[in-house]
Amino acid sequence: MSDEQRKHQRFDVEVAGELVLDGDVVGASTQNLSAGGVALLMDREIADGQSLDVTLFLTQDGIEDPDQEPFEATAVVRWVADREDGLYLVGLQFDAIDGAAAKRLQHFLRTIG
Repeated sequence: MSDEQRKHQRFDVEVAGELVLDGDVVGASTQNLSAGGVALLMDREIADGQSLDVTLFLTQDGIEDPDQEPFEATAVVRWVADREDGLYLVGLQFDAIDGAAAKRLQHFLRTIG
C-alpha cells in the first residue's frame, strides 16, 4: 500500500515490544509505527488474521522513561513476511486502544516526527 493510500503516517522507529502468543510473552522490535498500526520484527511466525495483545516501550534514543507507562493495545495481524535471516516482519493493525494509551502513542509520534 502506498503512503498516499495510508490513513496514518508511518514513522521509521525502533523500539522494543512484546506480544502475547498462546500464553507466552514474545519479544519483538518495531520497524515502523503509526497511530493505526506497527510493523514488528520477530523470530516467530504468526498467523495472518490472529488477534493478540501488544506492548510497546516507547523510548527516546533507547532510554525508557520510568514514569511513562508502556503503550498497550489489542491488534490484528494483517500480513507476515519471512526474511532471509530467519526473522519475520509482521504487520499489525491496532484494534482496541484505550484513550490514555492512544494519547501516549500520539505524543510519542509527535516527538519523533
